Formats: sequence, structure tokens, C-alpha cells
Amino acid sequence: MNVFGSIGTSEILFLLILMVILLGPQKMIQGAKDLGRTIRTITHSQFWKEVKQTSREIRDLPKKIMEEADIEDDVKEIKNVLDGSFDQTILDRSHVPHVESSPSLAAEKKDDKDKKAQ
Repeated sequence: MNVFGSIGTSEILFLLILMVILLGPQKMIQGAKDLGRTIRTITHSQFWKEVKQTSREIRDLPKKIMEEADIEDDVKEIKNVLDGSFDQTILDRSHVPHVESSPSLAAEKKDDKDKKAQ
């Protein structure tokens, strides 16, 4: 069970026991007060607000990149295929580009076939 984010109850208990051993009961109370003041000062500072904002921007970066590249639909299709819940329409689609044949392209293909035959 996590009480404070990623710090669990066993870690907090370990820190309390360590504080009692190192500081003693009276100094432990004063140390806890000082620690609380320090944490409050840090979390209410402008630096901390900038760190939180930067962290939020970094977490949202992949989503922004997907939106700008306009690949959300492709990602959804990939997830559906990986989950096994995909439509037959996905399998029926062809992502091969359609190229119109031209006389020069047909001549090049014929030359390539002739070279391979020799």
C-alpha cells in the first residue's frame, strides 16, 4: 500500500525507526517539524511549480506528437490487432500505393524481364 506516491508504509516505518535510533525521541520531534517546514517551502516555491509543469509537458509529449502526425487512428488499429479484436475490414484494406502505368514504365518492366530471361 502506497501512502505518499511511491513511498509505501514499510518505507515510512523504516524511516521512523531510523529517526528514533539516530535522534532520540525529543530531537526526532524537532527534526520532523524542521523537515515539514522544508518540504512546505520547497513545494510552494516557484522552482517546484516549474518542475511540475515540465513533468506534465514531458508526460503529454507522446500524445502531442501523435496528434500532430495525425496517427491516432493507426495507433488504435494497431492496438485492436494486438488485442485480437479487429475488424475484417482492416485485413481487407491494402496499403500498397496505386501507381498508374505509363508507356515508359511498361517498357522498363519489359526490359527488366528480358534481361532476367537471358
